[in-house]
Amino acid sequence: MSVVVGAEAPRGPAAERAATGAVVWLTGLPSSGKTTLAWRVHAALCASGRAACVLDGDEVRRALVPAHGHDPAGRAAFYRSLGGLAALLASQGLVVLVSATASRRAFRDDARRLCGRFVEVHVATPLETCRARDPKGLYARALRGELSALPGMGETYEAPERPEVRVEGGQDPEAIRRILAALAA
Repeated sequence: MSVVVGAEAPRGPAAERAATGAVVWLTGLPSSGKTTLAWRVHAALCASGRAACVLDGDEVRRALVPAHGHDPAGRAAFYRSLGGLAALLASQGLVVLVSATASRRAFRDDARRLCGRFVEVHVATPLETCRARDPKGLYARALRGELSALPGMGETYEAPERPEVRVEGGQDPEAIRRILAALAA
């Protein structure tokens, strides 16, 4: 089943496009390697002729107007918007690679309900590794008390209980193969 926002269910060529679409949601702590892996999967999909796009949570958050906050209500609204956007793009036949922490299982479960084909990928990188990477300085800010709602540091991160794919960091050599296999299933 595919979701088309603001229209009736697709028929003919539109139904064929929707049948090829899917959402691959990469979740994990900040700096776990979600975006790195999303772009690696994107390259593999494009090389095989599949239409794909990456929705990086940070980039989408900056693009949305008005901006969603980082408080609980703002996060819930943002992830509803992100899930809806991913579902819309998937209904157009794209494989949508969503790179977003989505720290609560409920955020990811809501997105799954919106999307026809949904593959949850847990990028399971230890907190210590994420803190050592810290390319955006988020963990350093959290340690200085400047950021109180960082998942893994002051904000709970609820890891997936049964993701379709679990990988060790964004550089896991088997990750792309396993994600592509989950998409083919």
